Amino acid sequence: MEYFQLTESNKLPGIRHLAPFKAVLAIEDNVSHTRQYEVSNWLVEMGGKYVMICGDNCQGWEETIRQANLTQVNIEDMKPEEFVMITMHAHDRLRNVFWHAKKHARHPQVKFDNIITIHIGNQNRSVEYLSMFSKA
Repeated sequence: MEYFQLTESNKLPGIRHLAPFKAVLAIEDNVSHTRQYEVSNWLVEMGGKYVMICGDNCQGWEETIRQANLTQVNIEDMKPEEFVMITMHAHDRLRNVFWHAKKHARHPQVKFDNIITIHIGNQNRSVEYLSMFSKA
């Protein structure tokens, strides 16, 4: 599992080499609507094909990720492997979402070799999240 911390203003990393990937989007802090759209577009553009959203504003994030998918690929021309699957886990503990990512998150058309965690928050939690993921 790769961990990426994003805030309101830090640079979005180049992660296309991990594509296609499953992503756990852990929302700890709110960001502007503009930043949310920017992150959602980046996530889809970089190769996120299955996104599990947990934390605050799951529905808002689901909508912007879905919109990013539809902006990048016209629905009438979309191939099954281009569809981004999204699940919301607003009331689940992060360790349960990690377990779901490892054991159950499947895309019918895409094989995954990588799982990433995108943490939207001002405090780096990489050690905590990596430990939690390994125990899931």
